[in-house]
Amino acid sequence: MSNMSDTKKKISAWIPTTLYEDIEKAGYTSPTIAVTKGLELLVRIHLGDNLETAGHNAETIGDISETFRRQLETERNYLKKEIERLTNIIDEAPDPVELAEMKGNFTGMQKLLEEKDKRIEDLTREVETLNVFAHYFKAVEPRQIEAPEVKRPWWKFW
Repeated sequence: MSNMSDTKKKISAWIPTTLYEDIEKAGYTSPTIAVTKGLELLVRIHLGDNLETAGHNAETIGDISETFRRQLETERNYLKKEIERLTNIIDEAPDPVELAEMKGNFTGMQKLLEEKDKRIEDLTREVETLNVFAHYFKAVEPRQIEAPEVKRPWWKFW
């Protein structure tokens, strides 16, 4: 189908490393040859050509299907491991109801702590005020307070 004298078009493709290694193991000397043969095979399959008359034998198709099978198996194993990992994460995650309750408790505790801090500030100011008074009274010399003079009504003589 492809002829060396045909005009060529450059393509770029990223393939899994395992597939690239399989291409090398299959004996292809360059990725270009492998990609070209693979694309030709896909076009022939799409157009319904007889693969035997197109120069491909069942062994080539078998190699390609084996490569795809291995790639699918690798993908399947990866997906199984990923599902298992995510399942473990979900299993270890906290219960949403418990999490909501804990969040409510945490919010309540924060409010209590804020009130406690405010009360401590108030008490600290009160202590400072009392210390000022205590200092003042310590500095003042104690004096005896005289009782106020009791005045008798004028009509009482005795």
